[in-house]
Amino acid sequence: MEEDRIVLTDESGQETEFELLDLVEYQGEEYAVLYPAEAGEEELVHILRVVSEDLDEEEARYEGLEDEELIQAVYKIFRRRNGLS
Repeated sequence: MEEDRIVLTDESGQETEFELLDLVEYQGEEYAVLYPAEAGEEELVHILRVVSEDLDEEEARYEGLEDEELIQAVYKIFRRRNGLS
């Protein structure tokens, strides 16, 4: 697995590989901006809150977001930081 790729497992046990595009800090929390590794160009990015990290084990836990304003705020920072705006 490449360094900028992570595999996430959903509630049903299905694994999906994502490309980690960026880590964005917003209001004291960290968010991962992810893109499905096998997706076509029409796929949207996914933004998840980084809940915890174990740097020794190189593992992290992520949490989905439901707050559309929060998602848009993080996405706006991501676009600005990466010259996409």
